Amino acid sequence: MNTKAKELLIRTRRRLFGQNIGNNISTFQGNGIDFAELKEYTYGEDVRKINWKVTAREQKPYVNVFNEERELNIVIGFMVSGSIYFGSVRQKQEVMAEILALLGFAALKNSDRVTSLFYDTEVVQWFKPTKSPNVVYAALEYALGAEVLGRRCDMGKFADFLLHSVRNRSIVLLLGDFHEEADFSFLGAKHELYAVIVRDRFEEDPELAGEYDLVDPVSGKHHILDLDGDLLDAYREDLRRHDERLAEHFMKNRIGFTKIYTDEDPFLKLREMLK
Repeated sequence: MNTKAKELLIRTRRRLFGQNIGNNISTFQGNGIDFAELKEYTYGEDVRKINWKVTAREQKPYVNVFNEERELNIVIGFMVSGSIYFGSVRQKQEVMAEILALLGFAALKNSDRVTSLFYDTEVVQWFKPTKSPNVVYAALEYALGAEVLGRRCDMGKFADFLLHSVRNRSIVLLLGDFHEEADFSFLGAKHELYAVIVRDRFEEDPELAGEYDLVDPVSGKHHILDLDGDLLDAYREDLRRHDERLAEHFMKNRIGFTKIYTDEDPFLKLREMLK
C-alpha cells in the first residue's frame, strides 16, 4: 500500500473509532424488532400486525409499523472523470478516495456488505460485495491511483447501469463533481440514494485575469482565453444555475445530497447527511 493510501487509512480509522456515520436501522419496513409507529389498517396489510389493544380502544383497526433491522447492502459509485484531477487544496480525486474509505469502513463497522464501483462510460473496476477490510483497502488504493485524465463519466449511463445491475434494494452513494446532469429519478425510486458532490472552491469562484492557456482535463484540448470580469461572472452564473437544477432534481426525487469542498473535513459533512 502506498504512502498516501496509508495516510488516508490511518485518518479514516481514527475518525470512525468509537463513532458511526449512520446506523443500520434501515428505511425498509418489515417484521423487525424496532417499533416505529402505529397507523390505521389499510386493506391488504398483514393482519398479524394489528395492535388489538389500540384497535379495541379506538374502535377501528390499527397496525404496528417496525423499522427492519438487517444487514444492509451499501453500494459506492465512484465517477471516473478527468475533471476530478484538480484541486487548489487537495485534489478532488483524493477527497473522493477518502470519502470512499470512510463509507466503506463505516459499512464494515456495522457488519454490512459494501460494493465499490468505478465508472466512466462503462465499468472501469468493480469490487464486489464484501465484508473484508482487505477489499476496501484495495478500493482505496485504486481510487487514489486511477488514471482519470482524458476520461468522461456518463452519469446517465451510470445511473441506468446501477438501476439494472443492483437488484436488491440498497443504499447507493454516488461520488463525483456532478458537472453534468442526468436523471436519477428511477434509481432513487428503487434504492435509497445519496449524491456526494465534491468540488474545489476555486473552480466555483476562480480569481483570474488575463490570457491563459487552459487544458480541458476530459478532452485534453487547449483553449486560449482572455479572462475578464464579464466572462468569469457568466461562468459563475452558469455553474450556479446548474447546481440549482441539480439540487431541485435531488429534492424532487427525495435523493439525499451534500457538497464537500477540498478544504473541508468529509467526515463531518457525511455524518450530517446520513444521520
